[in-house]
Amino acid sequence: MHLLLLGLNYFPDKLGNAPLMTGLCEGLVQRGHKVTVVCAFPHHETGQIEADYRGKLFERDHHNGVDILRVWLYAPQGGTLAKMANYASFTATALAAAASIRNVDAIFTPSPPLTLGLVDQLLSTIKNIPFVYNLQDLFPEAAIRLGVMTNPAMIDGFQRLEKHVLHKADQLSVISQSFRQHCLRLGVPDDRIAVIPNYTDVDFITPRPKNRNRYRETLDYKGQFVVQFSGRMGYSQSLETVVAAWRQLDDLPNIRLMLVGDGQAKPMLQRELGHDPRVTLLPTQDRLDLPELLAASDLGLVPLRTGMAATSLPCKIFGILAAGRPAIASLDVDSDAATLIRTADCGLVTEPENPTQLADGIRHLYRNKKDANRLGRNGRHYVVDQHSHKAVVDRYEDMLLKVIDRKASTIQ
Repeated sequence: MHLLLLGLNYFPDKLGNAPLMTGLCEGLVQRGHKVTVVCAFPHHETGQIEADYRGKLFERDHHNGVDILRVWLYAPQGGTLAKMANYASFTATALAAAASIRNVDAIFTPSPPLTLGLVDQLLSTIKNIPFVYNLQDLFPEAAIRLGVMTNPAMIDGFQRLEKHVLHKADQLSVISQSFRQHCLRLGVPDDRIAVIPNYTDVDFITPRPKNRNRYRETLDYKGQFVVQFSGRMGYSQSLETVVAAWRQLDDLPNIRLMLVGDGQAKPMLQRELGHDPRVTLLPTQDRLDLPELLAASDLGLVPLRTGMAATSLPCKIFGILAAGRPAIASLDVDSDAATLIRTADCGLVTEPENPTQLADGIRHLYRNKKDANRLGRNGRHYVVDQHSHKAVVDRYEDMLLKVIDRKASTIQ
């Protein structure tokens, strides 16, 4: 099988879908398949194209057996209109690049952006091959829930585009049952929807002892109970809730808050917590340091604004659980993420944007460290059984081969 993956982010980007798609492609190559990736120049962490790629239209690369064709895109700082321009520019350059890739058996595209589905449809028609659309979040549903998309005409246009793309795809892969239900409500036949959860590399991220941890030693965390948030610091993460919850924990001795990442909410965190000696703010860390970073914590935070957990399943949950640490998720209590935590018995779920409940959850695990350790062990067992890299890549491989065979049978 020669798979063409068309996606916005890929290695060396550390955030978004990049680590997931990188691991999937490399896993397929290890099984003897050929994979070509068309992606944007690295830009996801800062919103600007990295210096090594500026002034170029495209660049070819090869990493761990995967052929990569990186292309230019408009990467501005700004709001919804800037993001739309970002997506539109990548759609155009990705189409030109992908059209040049020959002898492809199938196209695979993770969302966002939704407009790549139109590129898939065109390439699928020209090359007479199937395309698989992978739903990592629900757009425009997420933008509507966040209140960043309010124009009725724009909402209607994107909802029509979403329905068109989902119906034209030869196969949909979704990461949760609620995403499957969303597709069914839009009229997609159930036999064209495959529920395949995201994975975590349970051999790379493993439980490690807190003593002799490099981060704890460097930051003088010996004997401290460390609460950690690690990941993109954006609007949807509701980090104001974390700030307000932290201020309710002034009475607890030997506790630290570790905030790791970058994004538009970082200046707010620096302004509100930068002078608190109990708080450490770090930039995004190298992926190779992730196991050690997660091991520095006693618990991991997964905050999201109201409604956001219905349109995404935060990848950071799986890293926390793989590290053997409990998670406290401040998000919609009826979401897939909340159901996962309750099913695995690996943490606590609190209402979204409720700092008092979040503070109470932190306080509970601070005072009940044996229970925190039990929840962490449960989480590790759960991801090893349900979300290992091998198990998930096996399911993607099986789905892709079946889609290719199904398309071939219709051509014959």
